[in-house]
Amino acid sequence: MKLSEFKSKGKKQTEKQEKEKINESTDVKNLYEKYKDMDQNSLMQELLKNVDKQKSDGNFDFEKLRIQINQILPYLTLDQQKYLMTILQQLK
Repeated sequence: MKLSEFKSKGKKQTEKQEKEKINESTDVKNLYEKYKDMDQNSLMQELLKNVDKQKSDGNFDFEKLRIQINQILPYLTLDQQKYLMTILQQLK
């Protein structure tokens, strides 16, 4: 492989990563808009519905969910953290 080919390939990967970041950002905004006005009980029902669907489809990834939750824990109050960890245990 020539150096020029390597550089071009690396640039394509970077462009792809940037597009993925934009898509993820758009997804987060869409999810926020969808759920922002729901109360805690409605959010819990929606979460359980989504987890049940993922489990029945065979694509529920508990470990991935646990990692994502651990990333947001520092931004929550102690009570919120405890509540979220209780929910997480129920989803196993």
